Amino acid sequence: MLLRMLKNSLMRRPRANIILLVSVIMGSAVATAFLGLGGDLGHRIALEMRNYGANILVEPLAGERGGYLNEAELPRIKGVFWRYNITGLAPYLFSRAEFSSGSRREQGVLTGTWFSRPMLTEGEGESVQGVKVIAPWWGVSGRWPEAADEAIVGASLARRLGVAPGGEILASVGGERQLFRVAGVVTTGGFEEEQLFAPLVTVQSLTSREGRVSRVLVSALTVPMDDFGRRDPAGMSRDEYEKWYCTAYVTSVAKNVEEVMSGSRARPIWQIASAEGELLTKLNSLMLLLALLALAAAATAVSTSQMASTAQRAQEIALMKAIGADRRQISAILLGEVLLIASAGAIVGYLLGDRLAEFVSRVVFNSTLKSTIWLLPIAIISALAVAVAGSMVPLRRALGIEPVRALKG
Repeated sequence: MLLRMLKNSLMRRPRANIILLVSVIMGSAVATAFLGLGGDLGHRIALEMRNYGANILVEPLAGERGGYLNEAELPRIKGVFWRYNITGLAPYLFSRAEFSSGSRREQGVLTGTWFSRPMLTEGEGESVQGVKVIAPWWGVSGRWPEAADEAIVGASLARRLGVAPGGEILASVGGERQLFRVAGVVTTGGFEEEQLFAPLVTVQSLTSREGRVSRVLVSALTVPMDDFGRRDPAGMSRDEYEKWYCTAYVTSVAKNVEEVMSGSRARPIWQIASAEGELLTKLNSLMLLLALLALAAAATAVSTSQMASTAQRAQEIALMKAIGADRRQISAILLGEVLLIASAGAIVGYLLGDRLAEFVSRVVFNSTLKSTIWLLPIAIISALAVAVAGSMVPLRRALGIEPVRALKG
């Protein structure tokens, strides 16, 4: 009986129902698109943030191994629990040196590092690691070093020495000398412009520190920090520690790295980690706010449509009351109509929103977006909530109609 009444009621007012359907579809589509973009773009922005510097610094503990880390242990970093979150690493070995080119002499820092070196990891295979991976934003005029006696020199140091790509620099460290051919000049806007960067193995040999590194910079994908992530794990219960350890906070990933590098201390680079966390949090909040605004607009449209429909159906509602329909039955009929339309609108809105999110991702961010099937139940629930919320005021007005006054006109 109820279903037959709902069917007849829907068929009698096609225009009003189409307006209601379009309102739900638009709200559901826009909300689905924003939520889908928010979930995917957070990951993409986290990947892009890795282009602006590493977020974990690994240093030797005081008094351990003479103040150096073991280069042979570096592949272990790609084998930690969060191995798939480690996007790159680069070791550094620092030494004070005297540089000379022609008649010019300068004191500076000689830095040995990996520029782009294949690294074999057990269970992970081969991956390329080095400065080109964790710091692609470095501007190199010329080219990256390829031979053991080639180097890149910071722009400030190159300017004082009067060298350019193709020139030569003689580096002296404790009586040992090495002639480097300048492959390029690097510009970073930071302290790197005061250094000369050469292959790690060459600097190790020149300084008699074979197999040693001064520090390691690690770039890792992490989730935004919250109060729980900032807690000291030493004061956590077992369950809390497991939750913290199994969440990709920058602190827990750093703990992973510290565990596999003997005699080391790994700590987040907070300037980068905090900026990344704040950006991702604001992005997610913005997408959620836009989705809520879209749903609120849809609820307003539903309410307006239902108010007009209630005014037109005043005599029909009054007649139902006159022949004995109670408040529950009238509510079931009016809400049933809206919920049926909202269910259909939610499915159509999800499909349109999924295509809209893919279109925006391709046009604005030049990337593809995977279909977000997990948003379908969210779209349906949101559409039903919008329908109910938008129907509350019209329903209250419908239940307040007096049969005698409405039927007499």
